[in-house]
Amino acid sequence: MKIKFCGAAGTTTGSKHLITVNGQNILLDCGLYQGRRKESLERNRDFPFDPAKIDVLVLSHAHIDHSGNIPQLTKRGFTGNILTTPATRDLCSIMLPDAAHIHEHDIDWLNRHRKKNDLTILEPSYTMQDAEACMRQFVTLSYNRPMQIADGVKLTFIDAGHVLGSAQVILDIDDRETGKHSRLLFSGDVGRPENDLLEAAAPSENVDYVIMESTYGGRKHELDAATSDHICRIIREVQQRRAKLIIPAFAVERTQQLLFTLDKLRESNCFPAIPTYVDSPLAVKATEIFRLHLEDLKPSVREAVFMRNDPFGFEGLRLVRSVEESKAQRRTGV
Repeated sequence: MKIKFCGAAGTTTGSKHLITVNGQNILLDCGLYQGRRKESLERNRDFPFDPAKIDVLVLSHAHIDHSGNIPQLTKRGFTGNILTTPATRDLCSIMLPDAAHIHEHDIDWLNRHRKKNDLTILEPSYTMQDAEACMRQFVTLSYNRPMQIADGVKLTFIDAGHVLGSAQVILDIDDRETGKHSRLLFSGDVGRPENDLLEAAAPSENVDYVIMESTYGGRKHELDAATSDHICRIIREVQQRRAKLIIPAFAVERTQQLLFTLDKLRESNCFPAIPTYVDSPLAVKATEIFRLHLEDLKPSVREAVFMRNDPFGFEGLRLVRSVEESKAQRRTGV
């Protein structure tokens, strides 16, 4: 067995790790490198392997630094299965086209400036059509259900507690060359144990090799309870001043976490039914996917569904579902 680190080593984005065993190439994640524009374009276009020679891709979760270069991988010749959890597959179905749209827009902006200076016109690494086409190669596997994915290689996903559908990857490997059995764990991104929505990362046993992310390994995060109290205080202060509160949040996971927190604060009468807007079509789509995958959420969240019908909604909440609607809200001064 050979392991080649092709990204997210010495940096925090562009996760790609290549496992070669029994004459087969297994790629763990295929994320976008996110940095300065020129460096990012070069790194993301130049794979340190031939995409056509990859036999299978195992995807830990939907975040773009782990999944974002899949459309280019398939465009450049990868024809195998993309194995991931059901929730990750559904999130990728909205996040990859969105990333492609942003990339195409960025290239278009660059080309307008390059044209003025008689520079070579750039082509996008992949398009929205490429992003939609790659979804046909996704195959889903639930947690804790071992599956043979290659000669001598068995895959098991266990919960990573990071984002909806996130998984730690366990590969049980029978190396034909050495005659040895080994167990490899790829952690993906590991979540915090105090998450309001997700269970803590599942423990793994009898592991021989570990590929682990450690971005926040030396940092202590604030507890969600303390965050809720802080948000409540800020909302009350803004109300007293008759002002507006703008909370920037990632479309996936952070927005849903915030909605769940606001829902609980409304239930506890922290604030009255004031107009509250989720002004992000992508966040609205992601929230709908969270509702589809309640099995991946904590029992307390599932309970809230039956008690209050919607853990991500409350009186006064309005979801902005299109760019046109978002622009209209701004024109009216909302």
